[in-house]
Amino acid sequence: MKSNLRFSAIANLRVVAIVAIILNHAQIGVAADTEYSVGYLIYSQFFKFGSLLFMIIGGFLFQNSVNKYSYSELIRRKALTILIPSLIFIFPWIILNVLVLPQLGENKQELDLSFAGNELFNLFFRSIYWFPINLFLILLLNNYIRSIKLVKFLLVPAVLITLFYSINIYYHWVPRKHNSAVFAYFSFFFLGRLLFVYFQPIKQSLGYLKSNFLLRIFAFIAMFSAFGLSVFESYSIQEANLRTDPGNILRLSNIIYTFLLLALIFNYRDRIKTGNYFKEKTVFLIYLIHPYWLYIGKHLSSLFYSGSTLHSAIIIPVEIAYGILLLIFSLAVARVLLSKEIFNSIINGDLSIVFTKISRYIGRRFRLARM
Repeated sequence: MKSNLRFSAIANLRVVAIVAIILNHAQIGVAADTEYSVGYLIYSQFFKFGSLLFMIIGGFLFQNSVNKYSYSELIRRKALTILIPSLIFIFPWIILNVLVLPQLGENKQELDLSFAGNELFNLFFRSIYWFPINLFLILLLNNYIRSIKLVKFLLVPAVLITLFYSINIYYHWVPRKHNSAVFAYFSFFFLGRLLFVYFQPIKQSLGYLKSNFLLRIFAFIAMFSAFGLSVFESYSIQEANLRTDPGNILRLSNIIYTFLLLALIFNYRDRIKTGNYFKEKTVFLIYLIHPYWLYIGKHLSSLFYSGSTLHSAIIIPVEIAYGILLLIFSLAVARVLLSKEIFNSIINGDLSIVFTKISRYIGRRFRLARM
């Protein structure tokens, strides 16, 4: 019963996270050499907490199930509910990026192992699908870290690794893009696990922010200060021409901003009313689906907006509308898919129903062929 209460308490924050992620991705006319105006950097910083919040929630939900299943059973369940659905949605991109697009136009790409391997790496660790792949890898390793004492012991080195990646943005000791920094996210995952274990005392401590006006004001000032530092850090990275994303979510200022924002919105999570629109698997499906709408939107928007080298704040209202459409269309497709029994079985990891339906379908086709 306590687990269900904890789950319902955190579930609404997943909706906040997915909305932030989609609004962050809803950019029009952006290219590799695009720079961002200060006004746009301020706008985009609001949504940089989404993926980090998702990773914390992932650790929270993992802790709910880690002691319910054996090592092999937990890996099997996570592979069925996270990895396989992700691979299903990645597979069309593999066909498109490896087999179709390279053969279009005059300069056709010769298909070899080097090219295919590079494209697969980009899809799994450089595209939007980096998150479920990294999450699965973190879950896989956490399956062997079951003791909370061990989690607390490993939290310190995990935080140091995260700080290493924050500094690495400036020095490039290792690849600095946040979507290939899998070890940087263990600290957030561990914190999610600890949030589950110590939910009541943490809830009580954060409750003081809601009941104490002066403390709440101080927290808001601290959060907006971290927000301002995050914008400044993004601008500094861009101006220093470090050839990396100025909105890298592993910036230290963004991490501080994320935790302060989470501390503030935690007390208001129950006020986020989503009805039956965002059921348990819907949010995950929205994440997997929205890259397809982004691809369509990219090509449609290019018909009337070619973009420029400076992405300014004037485009913000259009991108907000674009992000809302992305969310609505992705939600609509997710609900349609979940209404189909066979897909609902796939996303919930119940492959026995899938195999039964497929075998029945093949049997019917075989009987019809013999008539």
